[in-house]
Amino acid sequence: MFGNSERKTGMKRKAGTLCLSLLAILALLLTACGGSSSQSSQSGKKVLTLAAQASAFTDQGFNPYAPTPNIGINGFVYETLEFCNVNDNTYHPLLALSHQFNSDYTQVTFHLRQGVKWNDGQPFSADDVVFTFNALKQYPAADLNGDWGYLKSVTAPDANTVVMTFQKPFPGAIYYIAGLTVIIPKHIFESVGDITKYYSSKPVGTGPFVVAKYTSDLLVLDKNPNYYQANLVKVDEIKEPRYKDNDAFKLVMPSGQVDWSGYYADNLQQNFVARDPQHFHYFMAPVDEFGIFIDVHDPLLSDVAVRKAISVAIDRQAAAQQGESGLVPPVPQTGLLPTPGNQQYILPEYANLSTAPNASQAQQILKSAGYTQGSDGIFTKNGQRLSFELISVAEYSDWNKWAQVVQSNLKAAGIDIHIKLMPEAQYLTFRAEAKPYQLMISGVGGGPTPYFIYNGTLSSQSLPPNGRNSSYWKDAQTDQLLQQFASTMDPALQKQAIQGLERIMVEQVPWIPVVAGARWFEYNTMRFTGWPDQQNQYAVGSPYSYPDNEIIVMHLQPVS
Repeated sequence: MFGNSERKTGMKRKAGTLCLSLLAILALLLTACGGSSSQSSQSGKKVLTLAAQASAFTDQGFNPYAPTPNIGINGFVYETLEFCNVNDNTYHPLLALSHQFNSDYTQVTFHLRQGVKWNDGQPFSADDVVFTFNALKQYPAADLNGDWGYLKSVTAPDANTVVMTFQKPFPGAIYYIAGLTVIIPKHIFESVGDITKYYSSKPVGTGPFVVAKYTSDLLVLDKNPNYYQANLVKVDEIKEPRYKDNDAFKLVMPSGQVDWSGYYADNLQQNFVARDPQHFHYFMAPVDEFGIFIDVHDPLLSDVAVRKAISVAIDRQAAAQQGESGLVPPVPQTGLLPTPGNQQYILPEYANLSTAPNASQAQQILKSAGYTQGSDGIFTKNGQRLSFELISVAEYSDWNKWAQVVQSNLKAAGIDIHIKLMPEAQYLTFRAEAKPYQLMISGVGGGPTPYFIYNGTLSSQSLPPNGRNSSYWKDAQTDQLLQQFASTMDPALQKQAIQGLERIMVEQVPWIPVVAGARWFEYNTMRFTGWPDQQNQYAVGSPYSYPDNEIIVMHLQPVS
């Protein structure tokens, strides 16, 4: 799936109809992008070809705080303070060499790397970090991680040190402020006003690449010779041809023209890997979560009995198989991803919580709540039928497949579902504006612990547009449990908080998790080796996951 517009989560995927004009465009792009090994050797450059961009490349997309950055700008051009490997919850230096909390976790100090320069030759310093965070405070639409929901101040005692003070003890914030917030240059952005509205085709970053040229259908990045870790970067050039839908991806990946991609595609083993098992591979890290968000202010959906009935009626296993081709597992109503690291948190009574559908249980829940089944099989109460609109995205084939599974499941349980497909651009605007709706498929980005999915979907600080709490869930107990986890490093207290959140998920159903969300990642070892895989999970492999993409480029080795 694409990652461009799902800013924090990296959760996008495309599907569409391949036409003759697209085939012609693809042929031109493949010629222009120089993706073959012969073209690379002729130019003398080690060229990495990346396929992840869905929308046209634009000047606006070179701003990391614009609504939809171009794929690769974050990571390849703009950097974060540190890299967090969500696979093992370890932190590694980037712009900051280290961080230390004070004794009560109300303050963190970053020690910055010295000698770093922006790609226009200006020196990087603590002033840039302070400016970035204060700009996020001044322009809340840019505060995509909700940093100022917990920050109190950001200061620089000297050019190489940044001190961040929290409103409350919050060690969990380090993932957001160090691992996800990209740093922008003060000398460029201080005079532009609203940082979300600055457009330039020459972004000034500290990362390993610079923008060489672009058209609406092709972005070319060249190695930044002044990058502070340039000796680790063996890739001379990255070319990103735009492929606008899933059919285009299916055509180009088995051809061997592309080295690295991040798309959802069904039958990957047969249609991709089997074409060249020696070189074609994929590794899907189940880091994120897809599900159904519920407008809890809707008159019928405000009834927890209706929400419970919907949840227990869904065949999550079928959704995972039919919608996501079995590449990711189903997720129970607890919202805990079924990963080894999460086993420690599971409440005993939820250890065997089913992901299979149970229409009879759903019907019994509704009957006990006073609903009666009409002649058409749909439950009603006080003259109101349980009939709801489920919003999905027209271009997202996997979501739409399992939306149909949900529709069939709920009909069997006595609930009528109408699927409404929105074009992606309309959907993203709709979701960000927090308009009334009924049911909506969406996703949330994970992190190194379960806290990050819970915080993204349940916190009152994560309401749109600065979060994925699209159910508009606001609950004091929920916020207290989230704060309990985030304000301590005590494993016992953190476990207690997560288990409390599990109970809220199961008993109150603030939203409905359905399947894990993979960071889609396909790769080709014909020209480069060193990719992360199941045996060496040093990063999440998707090209739209940052700063993982930067870390990966520093691991790649050209095939001689």
